[in-house]
Amino acid sequence: MSSADFSTHADPEPAADVAVDVEWQGDAASVLVSGEIDMLSSPRLREAVDSALDDGPRLLVIDLSEVSLFASAGLSVLVAAHERATGLDVGLRIVAQGRAALRPIQATGLDRKMPVFETRAEALAG
Repeated sequence: MSSADFSTHADPEPAADVAVDVEWQGDAASVLVSGEIDMLSSPRLREAVDSALDDGPRLLVIDLSEVSLFASAGLSVLVAAHERATGLDVGLRIVAQGRAALRPIQATGLDRKMPVFETRAEALAG
C-alpha cells in the first residue's frame, strides 16, 4: 500500500461518534454525553464542561449513561472538571451505569473522589 492509498482511507470526521449537549434545570447544568469518548473526542467534552462551568451553575452533572467507550482521555476530563468545580465551589456529580463508563471510573478510584449516580434524576436530587 502506498502512502497515497493510505491517506485516502483516513477518517474525515474522527470525533463523529460522539454527541455532547448541555441542559439547564434551574441553577444546575447537565452535560449529556453519548458515543465514544477517546483522545479525539474528549476535547468536545472538555469544552462543554468548561462552558457550563463558565456560566456559574450551583451543580454540574456529567451524564455518561449513553457512552459506549470511555478512554483515559475522558477520565482526564473528569479529573480536570473535579478540580475546577471544587475551586469554583460547584457541586460535581457523575452519572454512569454501564460498563463502558462506570468500570474505568471505578478502576481508577474516581468514584471515591466524586459521587457517581445511576440516573441523572438521582444526581440532580443528590
